[in-house]
Amino acid sequence: MNLSKFTYAYERFGFVGFLNVLLGKIGIKFRLDNQLIRLISYHSKRVEKLTKKIIIGGFYKGTKLNLNKGWSRLDGASKYLGLYEYEVQDEISKIQKNRTIRKKYFVNIGAGDGFHALGLLKKKYFNKAILFEKDTQASDLLLTNAKINRLKNNIELFKEAKINFLNDFSLTHKLKDCLFLIDIEGDEFKLLNAKNLKLLNKSILVIEIHDFYQNPTPLKKKLKKYFKIKTVTTGMRDLSKYKILNEIHDNEKWLVVNEDRPKKMEWLICLPKN
Repeated sequence: MNLSKFTYAYERFGFVGFLNVLLGKIGIKFRLDNQLIRLISYHSKRVEKLTKKIIIGGFYKGTKLNLNKGWSRLDGASKYLGLYEYEVQDEISKIQKNRTIRKKYFVNIGAGDGFHALGLLKKKYFNKAILFEKDTQASDLLLTNAKINRLKNNIELFKEAKINFLNDFSLTHKLKDCLFLIDIEGDEFKLLNAKNLKLLNKSILVIEIHDFYQNPTPLKKKLKKYFKIKTVTTGMRDLSKYKILNEIHDNEKWLVVNEDRPKKMEWLICLPKN
């Protein structure tokens, strides 16, 4: 038995950490929340209540959002504050404000609860969004969120984007008119093969890279054939303007805006070369 995992877990989270490793070793999926998780979850619920489930900052301010409690238990506060993936919001906003490169359609592969798609539609960055989400619970929630924001007629919602989905997609929507946001937990390495990238060579791509699943170098090499690539990552967060955070202890305030990521993440902003 590898005792280093027990030692590491105990040093970080005490007996709860030790017990969670033990549960995993004997095949039990249930895990106890450590104090850190409980703090983040508590503040996330508090921010959700104070904001009344409306995004209060960032580029999507004013968008109403019900969150997937399975996915957004720990990053919910950052979404309601408008800080979640702020760099992605900023990059798409800049693109759409540039009349020479802006796109007609927003295509979100891995749309989740609709945070980006509905926020962009609500603020008139796009008039139409084509969304792909394979998780039934998430897609049902996305439809609910579209209804409460009066955006149901502005979206097309599909299930999983299969490897050959562009063959059918290009029959109804010109790919050169599309900005793609791709967040599919490592499947970007499979979906963005040579054939599909050739079809997408006039589109704009924003890709979240999950390099803990696969080495991204081969994908980046293929992308450079057609695109000028800019890399962005999570940057600074200014919490001073959020009055609802004023009474939270400084040690806990920064936990509120976490995005529940396993490591530092990168997004590739891919603009066509021609």
